[in-house]
Amino acid sequence: MPAKPEPVDALIAGNVRAIRARRKERQADLAADLGWSPPVVGDLENGRRRVTVADMIKLCRALEVDLHELLHGIDEDDLRALGLDRRRD
Repeated sequence: MPAKPEPVDALIAGNVRAIRARRKERQADLAADLGWSPPVVGDLENGRRRVTVADMIKLCRALEVDLHELLHGIDEDDLRALGLDRRRD
């Protein structure tokens, strides 16, 4: 049985939807860029699919964004835990 999505998966899902909408792309377009089926993109965008690190890399490439944009809205402590905080020395 697949693992239940976490709150961060929902956050990424919303960001993917928003980025795709700004780019005026359909789910089918993004699916083709990712090599996924449209239902898989739909599951991700609706928060029914866990987002793996491999998925994040593919999404960043397909959407032409960096990881910070994909994780927009994540807690600053979580960004620090990942070594992605922008205030690092």
